[in-house]
Amino acid sequence: MLLSMASFILKIFLIGAFWAFVWQYIEPKTQCMRLLRVGLLALGLLAILAALRITGQ
Repeated sequence: MLLSMASFILKIFLIGAFWAFVWQYIEPKTQCMRLLRVGLLALGLLAILAALRITGQ
């Protein structure tokens, strides 16, 4: 039970860290940059999901 909770918390921190990294370093000064940021967030989160599924976490 404790191991399961720790795994869940680490997954949440991984997603939050990725989101914060993209949000901080890609500033939306134009509409194109906003679309780029949304696209990077979507692709990155899908990649994290795929990596977690592949590793069995």
